[in-house]
Amino acid sequence: MPAAAEDDRYAYSRAALARLALSDARRDLADRSASGVPTDTDPWSAGEHVRAARELVQLAEEVLTRAVVYERSRGTSWEAIGSELDITRQSAHTRFRDDETRWQQALLEPMKSIAGGKLRSLELPEAAYRPTEAGKSLDDWARTHCPECADVPAPVTGNLAPLTTIEEMNQVLAAMQHLYTDSSTPPDPAERLRLTERKAALLERIAVEEGSAQAHETAAGARALATELRAELER
Repeated sequence: MPAAAEDDRYAYSRAALARLALSDARRDLADRSASGVPTDTDPWSAGEHVRAARELVQLAEEVLTRAVVYERSRGTSWEAIGSELDITRQSAHTRFRDDETRWQQALLEPMKSIAGGKLRSLELPEAAYRPTEAGKSLDDWARTHCPECADVPAPVTGNLAPLTTIEEMNQVLAAMQHLYTDSSTPPDPAERLRLTERKAALLERIAVEEGSAQAHETAAGARALATELRAELER
């Protein structure tokens, strides 16, 4: 996978990624539901519409799960989520906590090795893994299918939560920490280099914004480490 595709999600806030994943699931549900409006498939087989309706319910459950993940990413409390579902705070937490955990883990490790390392499985929703591509597609869909959005340039991407410098740095630091979670396995050199270069670039941007000598010194140290790691990798 090209590095650009791997890093695409890092240009977005976690709330923005969760919202794109939710929008993508809602689009899928809408398209699948609309496909059942025509009657041309009625003669096919008995029970066809029951099966299709069951699939819609399953898709709706996925929409609900992604909605909860999005709400949590934007700071919504379990109490507020439970209130909307007519359940207690504890019941909401118990029902969706594993989904939130899986989402947070997938943000750190979107690809998992399977079949003894021969294959890789995408754990993150496609729209969150390639948000730029997904955002353009969702914008086009919204302009076509939502009359009120026909003349809106970016009905989906135009309102996503922005990525702050603090959150971007937190993402980098969390990803770097994740590299060392398995003490028995050394971190992947290429991944360590990529993250170090991202950290260096971010620190350089902060140094320019702040204009302090200490910030420039910290940025220079990070860039020197990135240069050293690249040299080691290219030997």
